[in-house]
Amino acid sequence: MCGSFELRLSRSIVTASAFFMSLESRSRWLGVQQASALPSALVHVRERGFTLLLCVAAGVLVGAAAALLNPLLLIGGVLGLLVALWGLWRVEHMLLVLVVVIGLMPRFALPLRLGFTPTFLDLALIGLVLAWALHRLGSKRAFPIPRLAITLPLLLLVVGALTTFVLGLPNGALTPMVLRRFAELVLSLLSIPLLAALLQTLEAQQRLVRWMMVIGAVSALVGIVLYFLPDVLSIRLLSALRPFGYPSGPGVLRFIRDDPALMQRATGLWIDPNAFGGYLLVVGALGLPQVFAQRPVLPRAWVLVTVSVIALALVLTVSRGAMLSLVAAAVLIGVLRYRRLLVVLGLALALVLMLPQTRELVMHFVEGFQGRDLATQMRFGEYKDALRLIERYPLFGVGFISTPDVDLYIGVSSMYLLIAQQMGLVGLGLFVVVIVVLWVGFVRAWLRWRGDEARAAVGLGAHGAVLGVLVSGVFDHYFFNIDFHNAVMLFCLVLALAAAAQREAALPPEAVLHSRR
Repeated sequence: MCGSFELRLSRSIVTASAFFMSLESRSRWLGVQQASALPSALVHVRERGFTLLLCVAAGVLVGAAAALLNPLLLIGGVLGLLVALWGLWRVEHMLLVLVVVIGLMPRFALPLRLGFTPTFLDLALIGLVLAWALHRLGSKRAFPIPRLAITLPLLLLVVGALTTFVLGLPNGALTPMVLRRFAELVLSLLSIPLLAALLQTLEAQQRLVRWMMVIGAVSALVGIVLYFLPDVLSIRLLSALRPFGYPSGPGVLRFIRDDPALMQRATGLWIDPNAFGGYLLVVGALGLPQVFAQRPVLPRAWVLVTVSVIALALVLTVSRGAMLSLVAAAVLIGVLRYRRLLVVLGLALALVLMLPQTRELVMHFVEGFQGRDLATQMRFGEYKDALRLIERYPLFGVGFISTPDVDLYIGVSSMYLLIAQQMGLVGLGLFVVVIVVLWVGFVRAWLRWRGDEARAAVGLGAHGAVLGVLVSGVFDHYFFNIDFHNAVMLFCLVLALAAAAQREAALPPEAVLHSRR
């Protein structure tokens, strides 16, 4: 029995190793290899040896998995390994992986416990850092970290977060989950300069906008399909994601005030309808300038399709904060450049007010403005409790674990009040400094973008998305909440895009060419 297992294990390892080595040989036959400053013979030995080592290691892992693990886990592991190798080969590939994970697998976690349960987003972000480091170690030393105006205030914000985290340790038990989620927040903030390094050219910025529009439309389409499918089928499909850390059962469907008698809310694969609405407002803001740009990043027909699908899904989330935030982004974009967008916005508002199909949605907004619905009243209660906490711990807050007083709690439907709860007014001030520095840079960059259609479209979209996040932060908390790493990473991505667009506009042409190397 033991001998049979050992024979099966050895055969699996040999077969898997041969498979990966054949992939390596094929890639070399296709001519996919990196340049090096070393002599060609040494380059060949180094690259060949490193690749063979990867093949053998992959063969050992996959072969052992074939003998020990569930076949479905094995298939997933092989696919994940292939995606990782593809992403590490070029850092742009890993950036695409990150965009796909944020949009389509935002809350997916590995179906294995490794002392903790890493998410797909954790792995994508770590993979991006590794891919960038490998390119920096190469002979071309590509993608240097740029000097951004927000870098210093951003580092001070990270230091403030670390300080308040340490000061808050006595307030409760430090669990592995809290530690991991706080580390995700810090890593996401620190990734902003790295992301900006990958977006130093207009071509790279347009490519990211294109990716986010397409993936955003696919994510929106998934949300629309799940919304209109029969409830039983939607519950069954979403519950099938339970091995990846998703909830299951009837609770996967969300309704206003969690009452099935009221309107259903689209969630897509984001679990939370408000967070899904926040994602849609960001990708929608990026796409709005492309509708009117002379040379959009996609064929104009596809731009119209993607923006329309995203807008429909956003309405189905019934996220009032996200919809108002997208309107704010559209006003910014329309006032500064694309006046026709204001006309479209007015027509859309008129249709929403007149159509009988949207009457319930309009009443939901009216009740919110009047403070009559339960959700708004609960928000007011949260604001009051948050202000009580801030009043007691004004400077550094209570940290990210718990509160020292039993009559207080961490949690409020406002990004700004949540930051003040956890990091105090000092942390909130540091966050405000980052945002102010970014918008000062926008004013300077806009003077250069006014005569450049392509840069204006990307820059306005990025800053419109940032404005949407900031307006949304008045009503919701997920863009700076350790429990929503997907939304935090999305915010950091658009911050990096906006900062990179500002810097690229300020560089002379020869400096832009140099930044590509």
